[in-house]
Amino acid sequence: MKNKTIYILSFIVLMGGVFSFYDLGNTPNTNVPQGLTAGAMKRFVFHDRAVPATTTKFQDESGNEVSFSDYKGKVILVNFWATWCAPCIREMPDLNNLQNDLGGENFEVVLVSENQDGIESSLKFIKDNNISNLTTHIDDNRNVARTLKTKALPTSILIDADGFEVGRLIGPAEWNSGDAKALINFVISKGKQT
Repeated sequence: MKNKTIYILSFIVLMGGVFSFYDLGNTPNTNVPQGLTAGAMKRFVFHDRAVPATTTKFQDESGNEVSFSDYKGKVILVNFWATWCAPCIREMPDLNNLQNDLGGENFEVVLVSENQDGIESSLKFIKDNNISNLTTHIDDNRNVARTLKTKALPTSILIDADGFEVGRLIGPAEWNSGDAKALINFVISKGKQT
C-alpha cells in the first residue's frame, strides 16, 4: 500500500512538472480557448472584462480627425509605432503582410505614429520601405497613447467590431504568423456570433 501511494504521488509530481514546461499562453479570460495566446502570441494578454476603446481623436494623413469609433463594425489591430523605434520598424513588414492577407470588410491594421515631428516623416518611411498595404495616422500630442496608458513602443491593441479593447501586446510580434491570424480570426468570428 505504501509503495502504491508513493507511486501515485510520484506520478502526480511528474505530470505537474511536464505540464509546467508546456506553454499554454497568457490567457486570463476564461472565454478564450486555452492555447490561443501561445507561440508567437504568447505575450498577447486578453482582458478579463470589456474595456471600451478611447474616443480620443487622432489624425489621418490628410489632417482629418478620426477615432476608433470610425471603424465600428470591423475588428482593428491598432499599432502604436515611431520611425525612431527599431522594434517597430522590424515588425512593420509583418503588419503590412497581415493587412494584405486579412484586411478587408472584417479587419484592418491601423497604424498610429507617435513621431513628434508631424506625420511627414512617418509617411516618408511608409513610402520608402514599400509598406504598400498600410497608411499611417498621427498622435503627435500622445493624447491617444496616454488615454490608453501605452508607455512602450511598439504596442498593439486589438479592438473588436463593437468598439471594445479585447487585449494588447507590448513589444514587437510576428503579426503575419499563423498564431496571430488564429487569434485575430477568433475575435472576428466571435463578433459574428453576437
